[in-house]
Amino acid sequence: MHELSRYLFLAGAVPFLFLGLAHAIATPLHLGQAKGLSPADTGLARAMSETPLRLTRRTNMWLAWVGFNLSHSLGAVVFGVVVLLIGRSAASFTAESGLFGPLAIVVSSGYLILGVRYWFRTPIVACGVSVVLFVSSWLLAR
Repeated sequence: MHELSRYLFLAGAVPFLFLGLAHAIATPLHLGQAKGLSPADTGLARAMSETPLRLTRRTNMWLAWVGFNLSHSLGAVVFGVVVLLIGRSAASFTAESGLFGPLAIVVSSGYLILGVRYWFRTPIVACGVSVVLFVSSWLLAR
């Protein structure tokens, strides 16, 4: 059962790795680039590039939006990599799953809540799958 728990834990990382990379690939790096996360209205993208933030005039909404998307991607990928590192061997999983099992449940549940509130079906389903895998892993490890 312990080995199955580790495999379920590792499988929970896959949606985060896939979606994090896909999110980065879908993020446009400049205004003229039409990608999946580009505004459908090109005028909106232009208006974003001309609108500074209230917080600082050093950047604009377009650059902040691109940075937010890329940092979100990085967070999902790093989370997936940490899970892979914890589950890379039976010894590391045994030593670390007591802390990282519940943490993986909390993080993936947080992404699921954000998904339900703000995103669309694909990331909601992927995050839900990860939550189920992490919870199953944790229950088997106990």
